[in-house]
Amino acid sequence: MSVGLLLLDCFVNQSRSLKDKRRIIKSMTERLRRNFNIAICEVEYQNQWQRARLAIVLVNTRWSMAQRTISRILGFFERDRRIELLNAETQKLY
Repeated sequence: MSVGLLLLDCFVNQSRSLKDKRRIIKSMTERLRRNFNIAICEVEYQNQWQRARLAIVLVNTRWSMAQRTISRILGFFERDRRIELLNAETQKLY
């Protein structure tokens, strides 16, 4: 079993207020949960209207499969123009 952590620092392009940011982040997190079966939450910058730090945790039988899922998640963010990735950190927790 492998457990991976993905930390994403994001700039929310289309946000004009905290309400906009929360709507965009909620939409993205719901789609990510549904498509990739992961745990995800905003862990920093909750009160900044154009910044977000997301933590994603995933479990898989092999680390190589977890890495493949991480690559697909990063691709998901690259295709969505509402959010720009500033930094991505990956850690193998187990």
